[in-house]
Amino acid sequence: MSERQLDIADMQCWVFRMAQLKWELSPKECAKLFKKYDILGFISKCYEFLHVSSYNCALEDVEDILKANGVNI
Repeated sequence: MSERQLDIADMQCWVFRMAQLKWELSPKECAKLFKKYDILGFISKCYEFLHVSSYNCALEDVEDILKANGVNI
C-alpha cells in the first residue's frame, strides 16, 4: 500500500469509529449505512479535500450526505 492509501484507510477507520460512537450504532449497523451510501468511497474520492480539516468535519460531511438521502441519524 502506498502512503496515500494508508492515509485514506486511516481516515476511513477513524470516521467509521467516530460515527459508530456518535450515532450509537453497532459495527454491523454502521457498516450497513456506510456500504449503502458508499461512505468509504466518498472519503477516498474526497480525501484531498477532507484531510485538510478535522475528522469531525469529515464526519459532519458524512452526516450531510446521509441526511440528503433521507437518513435520520
